[in-house]
Amino acid sequence: MAENKKKQDVLKTVLSGSEYNFVPGLEELEKLIHRSVKPSESAPVIEKPKAKKKKRLKKRKTTYYLTEEIFKNLGDAKEIIRKMLPDLQKSKISKTRIVDSALKMILKEFETKGGNSALVKQISKRDPKS
Repeated sequence: MAENKKKQDVLKTVLSGSEYNFVPGLEELEKLIHRSVKPSESAPVIEKPKAKKKKRLKKRKTTYYLTEEIFKNLGDAKEIIRKMLPDLQKSKISKTRIVDSALKMILKEFETKGGNSALVKQISKRDPKS
């Protein structure tokens, strides 16, 4: 009795798009969809509201030489600052951020005081060999 049944290749039927209809009413639904949308019309584009992001300043990689003492002090300062801050802010501390902050402060003072700034005074008293 089992031998009389015709074997059906379901995968072949699905992939070939044969007349066998798995979902009743699918054909009518497709007609309805295609009838309601004209080819010249495009679906309205719904844009997500964009979350306000902090404006990141463009950074530029550069290399400067530091004395061993300054290099060591910079690393020590990083560790000391990390110990001072709450856990959530510790990951934000880096040597780059420290140098960037220090230079902003020094350059701001230089812009306002000019020759009387700590930067000019430090450079003018410095040994030219160092």
